Parts: sequence; structure tokens; C-alpha cells
Amino acid sequence: MKASTLAISFFLLAFISCTKHPGFLADFDNTNDRVWVGKNFWSVPLEDWKVENGKLHCTGSVPRSRVNLLTQVLQPGDGNFKASVKISLTQKGDVPGSAGLLLGLYDEEDPDVRAACYFGKGINAGVSLQGFAFLKDERAELPENFDFSEVTLTVFGNNHQLKMKVADKNGIGPEELSCNVEGIRGLIAVANNMVLGDNKKPGNSHFSFDNLALSGSKVAKQPENAFGPVLWAMHTLSKNTVKLMALLPPVGEQDNQEVSLQLNKNGKWETVATEQIEPQSRTAVFKLNNWDSTADANYRVEYIEKGKDGTATPDYFEGTIKKDPVDRPLKLGGLTCQFHFGFPYTPLVQNLTKLAPDILYFSGDQIYEGNGGYPIKRSPVDASILSYLGKYYMFGWAFGDLMRNVPTICTPDDHDVFHGNLWGESGIPKPGGAGSSDTRGFIQSVEMVNVVNRTQCGQLPDPYDPTPIEQEMSVWYTDVNYGRISFAIISDRVYKTGPEAVSDWEGRHDHMKEPRKDLSFLDKPGVEMIGERQTKFLNDWITDWKNTDMKVLLSQTVFANVATHHGALEGYLYGDLDSGGWPKAGRDKLIRLMRKGAVLNINGDQHLPSLVQYGLENYRDGGWSFCTPAIATMYLRWFLPDELGTPVVERPEHGYPNTGMYQDAFGNKNFVYAIGNPGKNTVDRESRYNHAQIRSSGFGMITFDQTERTILMDAWRFKADVENPNPVRDQFPGWPLKISQFDNLGFGANNMLPEITINKPNQLIQIRDEKTGKLEQIYRIKGNSVQPKLYDAGIFKITIGENGNQKEISGVKSREEKNSKKISVEF
Repeated sequence: MKASTLAISFFLLAFISCTKHPGFLADFDNTNDRVWVGKNFWSVPLEDWKVENGKLHCTGSVPRSRVNLLTQVLQPGDGNFKASVKISLTQKGDVPGSAGLLLGLYDEEDPDVRAACYFGKGINAGVSLQGFAFLKDERAELPENFDFSEVTLTVFGNNHQLKMKVADKNGIGPEELSCNVEGIRGLIAVANNMVLGDNKKPGNSHFSFDNLALSGSKVAKQPENAFGPVLWAMHTLSKNTVKLMALLPPVGEQDNQEVSLQLNKNGKWETVATEQIEPQSRTAVFKLNNWDSTADANYRVEYIEKGKDGTATPDYFEGTIKKDPVDRPLKLGGLTCQFHFGFPYTPLVQNLTKLAPDILYFSGDQIYEGNGGYPIKRSPVDASILSYLGKYYMFGWAFGDLMRNVPTICTPDDHDVFHGNLWGESGIPKPGGAGSSDTRGFIQSVEMVNVVNRTQCGQLPDPYDPTPIEQEMSVWYTDVNYGRISFAIISDRVYKTGPEAVSDWEGRHDHMKEPRKDLSFLDKPGVEMIGERQTKFLNDWITDWKNTDMKVLLSQTVFANVATHHGALEGYLYGDLDSGGWPKAGRDKLIRLMRKGAVLNINGDQHLPSLVQYGLENYRDGGWSFCTPAIATMYLRWFLPDELGTPVVERPEHGYPNTGMYQDAFGNKNFVYAIGNPGKNTVDRESRYNHAQIRSSGFGMITFDQTERTILMDAWRFKADVENPNPVRDQFPGWPLKISQFDNLGFGANNMLPEITINKPNQLIQIRDEKTGKLEQIYRIKGNSVQPKLYDAGIFKITIGENGNQKEISGVKSREEKNSKKISVEF
């Protein structure tokens, strides 16, 4: 007997004697043909894997494409394991490829299995079409007559040594391979076209996999790691109506196509609705009217998995729809822009959970094109949808545990529809298709865009006007009333005019590189920001104060050009037309509308946290904006007027640099109260989470006190200690800031109306120009008295009260600076 054979015999004997784990086997024989492998697995990329005819197939050419086994994990410490899989070559590519197992996938940054799926490092074990088997750094030549049509690969291991046996269907194979290891832990995955040392081209061949088995005392069963079949759910509660959307993976045509929503009533689960899975978005949306908003309700989403043999296995996703928090301050978590190097964003998610938001707002860029570590597929339509879903599911995997119990507002932005920048012009297709991102129109098919809209906004209340726009593209602008706060939700890019309509310079249409004396050319007739339809919606929304104390506008980006440097500290840019500072006429119209109702603007997108008070004719005569930090910042921006030598005007009392009054490239007057610039060192190659920290990543928390009518805004860093915060380290400079709701009326109005006293507190006041009927202001009074200040002089009609119980006062004249008259209103 050869020494190597003797050694492996003793190794196997030791393995068998110590094995206690009952073993795991996946043969896929009972799995219907589909893209989704199953709840015990996670494929990367999603769209490159499928179960077909009882085997797991890879159909793509992404290097190190893999299917991770989630629920059977190699534990640290002593013990042993056996892993095996059957591999078949299905298509030999132009560049020879490889296939096998990834052993011990583990992320030193974060022990979470989700991190291991995308960032885990492990040991390669497999066979290459170049004619060798490999285990870690060891290789053995394959016999010339080796048959790749069916290969069985078996690895035996413990914390010190691995051994691998390879045989084709005829029993032919190389000598056993062995290697030493210094501990092994983590996930097992099957992999296609692995990256092998000096092999610069992993290959583009396709393989199938079957009979994946794992057993041994080192293997721990962890069913809690399963993902699916209901991946997660999002919901809103507004005006006594619940909208809840269940998100499912790409199940097959022979799989169950129904999802049920159940409520726990008196200790028993009762099915209240059943919906079909929408085939492209893989979602099921439930709408429940006449909801009792005064009590918590436990829900679960039921999906019954059906096997080929007719077996039926129910799976449940559970959560709570909480009562409308009308009797206490409301906390909103503001989040935006999640680049995957920070996935699954564990420090941030833990901090957000500790702060216990009542409602969440994800303002856009829930995906980036590079998320997951592989490129997007733009076509054909089905592939583009799956490409999007695979990246979007990362968002749900990271935040799903929060969203199951917390109402969630989510809106797509440019990267969600595979754009660097988006100028939607009401849904038109992009002339010429893909190319530069500085011209109008959508690159992707309307089918794919509608999937994005559905998967991110399906849980929102019905749109104000659901009529599709160009190409039959769906819309989602609407409002949510929760905790007596009314949120208007709009898109500031879907309707926006492309910059080529005004640019007269060379180079990128959206990059204005130098100042111009006359800016009127930037606001040509017909240039739009939010479009006529959304403007009509906001004009109606601003006057609807039923069960409302304060109003908030949720947009994707800030309505100002608050960045001087883009991409790098050397990347100075005078004016960015992708910012919400352009077009100015549309921006000003929106700021005026917000000011009428003392509306706060919450947004994201910029990867540069800021607190800005908008200006119109003068600085600070508009409302406030909070641009929340990016969850994980990829593209960097800075606001550095001090370094540019810009004169300092009205720097806030805190004295932080790069703050004060600044006019941007488009003539907008912006009071920058706080800015969260990255530092000069923005790279940490050793730690993904430190990398996020130094790139100004984090999240916002906004607390609305309905009684005091105050708004507290916090901007937490990615790795903050929210329980014992350091005032310098954990929040960005200038935060937190508390303002009054009425600060959003702006400063500088000097046309005063008489003081009004009312015998009933907290009444709605509405002020209109008596001659034209133009709305000047509308808000809920705090307490029993108010003395309004207006920006326009004139004679006004004042309405106090609502819902048919109103008092009108006509012929009320404004006076500049002082008005000693008094008006008493009795109900």
C-alpha cells in the first residue's frame, strides 16, 4: 500500500469515528426549474444560476460565480468534515474554466454569513479544464483521458489538514491532494470559473452541480441563516389603510404562484388576503382598508413551497404593523446610497436598531451597478430585471429585519435604474440607448423600470394620479400621513429636463466649469424640474391638514448645488446640473410652495451630509433641508469654499469651516449650517467598515415633536456609538440641530398681520390674498395665538379651523414691521 493511501485511510478512519453531524444533501431532484436555488442557498450573481432538470447550472461567465450554502456552517475549533459534489461540464468556453468548492468562506471584518457570501475568503478546491486538480496552492495533473462530463469531488478536512479526492465517472483521477491549514471556518460554496493564483483569466465555461453533501462534527446546522422564500416585506400605514408588499425570489413556473397575508386575531392566525405573485417583479402587494390604527397587529406572510413530488411546505415571514404613533414624538430614519463595500452594513444597522425609528425613508440608490462585485446586464429585458433583483435583494437582506416591523418609504433614484445620472423627461427612452449619462431619457426598458418602481414603491399608498407617463412607465408620487406628520413623496429626476437643452459649452452637458454673468440661458421656457403633474399634487397636498401637525417633503436630492469638489480633491466643479440647484426657476417654485406650509425637506443622493436653509430673494427666507449621509459612500464629494477663498459670511456660532451663506453656480442663495465633508484620507484597504467611516458614511435621524413643534436632526457616522456618543467623533460637525417647525417659514418676512387669539388651541390657519385667492401660508397654530408674518404686502382673507368648523376674517391688512391690531376668534 502506498504511503499516501495509508495516510488517507487513517484520515478517513479518524473522520468517521468523530462524525456526529447527521449530514446535509442537496440533489435538487425535487426542485422545480427556476432561477432561485432555494432558501438554504444564495447565488452570486443571481441571474447566472438556475435549477434545471434536477441539477444546479451556472450559465454565466462572471469569475468566481458561486452558490453559497447558508444553513450548514463550518464552526471554528476542533472537529472534522466531509464535503462532496458532482460536477459536469455543460459548455466549454473559449477560455478554459474551472469548477469546484470554496471551503471556509469567512469575512474577517464581519462574521455574518451575508458578509461571507460577498466578501468571504476561502480555499479553492476543484478541477480545471487546463488539465489539473487543485486544493489551495497544491495541484495535481489530471490523466489525459479524464472525462469532465461527470466528476465527483470529495474533500475531507479538520482544523489542520485538508485532503481531496477527484474521480470522473469511470473512476479515473489524480493522486489525492492534501494541504495544511491553520484553522478553517465559514461557509461552503459551489463555484464556477474560480480565480486560481496566477491564472489571470478564470475562464468562461459552464458547469452543472449535483449531490452537494456536507457532514461532520465541525458542521453546525444554522437554519436561521435561510433567506426566503419570502425574502422580506415592506409596509406603510396611512389614513387607516395598510399597504404591504412581500418580495419573493424568482420562483419557477411550476412553483406556487400565490402568497397569503395572515393576521393574528385572538391568538389565531387568520388569512385576510391572498394575492398572485406579479411575474416580473416577483412581488405580492396587499391593501387593507379600514385599518384599526390604534393597536399593534402581528402579521405573517405565508408562502407554500411545492416540490416536484407534490409535497407542500409552508414558510412564513412574520412582523408587526404598529399602531399609528400619534401620541408621542415621531422618529424617522433617513438613509440613502448603499455601495456594497459596506454590506451588510452591520455597525450602521445595529445603531439604527438601537435608536428605534418609527418610520424609515430610503431616498434612492438602493443599488449601485457594481454591487455584489459583478457587472450589470442591460439586456435582454429578462436578464436586466434579474440583474437588478440580485443587487436589490442585498438591500432587503441587510435591512429586512428592521423593515418587517417599521413602516418603510422607499424611492428609486438614478443608479436603481442603471444610470449614473438621470434626466427622465417624463419617461422618454434615451435617444441612442446606453452611452453618456449627461443627456435625457431612460436607457433601460420600461419593463425593467416598472419592476424597479414596483419593488421599491409597491408598499406606498396609491399614487396621487396613477396614469402612466411616457412608454407606459408607472408613477409613484404620493403622500403618507403617520404620527400626525404628513410626508409628500416625489421624484426630482423622473420629470427633469436633460441638460443638453441649455448647455452651450464643450464637454459634459451637466458640468458647468466656469461662472457666467448672465444665467438666464439656464432657465429656458419648458425646462422642468418636477413636472406639472407632481406640482399639481403638491399644491393639493399643501392644503390638506387633516390629522396633521407638520409637513415634510421627501425628495431624492437637495435643491441646491452644495458641492465644490467631485470624485477627488482635485475634482473642482463650478456647477453641477445634476444637482437640485438646477433648473433654478423650477427649484424656486418648489421652495416657495414648501414655504407656504412650513415644510421641511429630507433628501439624500449627494454622499455629502448637509443642513441647508434655502434662500429665494434673500438668504434664509426659505425652509430647511437635511441631506442625510450615504449608508456607504462610493463617489466622494466635498464642499470646500474656504479652500477656494470664498469670503465667509454669517458663519454659524459653532464656527465650523465651510459654513455660512453661499450663492451657488445657479444663483441660489444657500445658508449652509453644517457640512459633513470627508477628510483627505478616504481609503482604508484593511477594513471595509473603517473605509465607510472615513468616507462620510452614516445615516440621519429626525425626531418630530408634535407637541412642541420642534424638529431634531442627527447625523450619525457609520461606526458611531449611539448609546454613549462622543460629541466630536460620533456625529458630523454641526449636528445635532433642533429647529422649530415655523423656522421653515423662513426669516425676513416683514409684512405683519394682527395678532390672532383663538379659544381653541392648535387650529389650522390659512391665509390667502383676498383679491386673487393666492395661498400665502397654511399651517397648524401652536397653542392659542399667532401673529403671521408675510413676504407680500396686501389685504388678506384668513380662515381659522377646518372640516366645516371654520371662521373667516376678510379685509385683513398687513403692516410693515409692526401691527398692533388684535383679532379674537371664538368657536
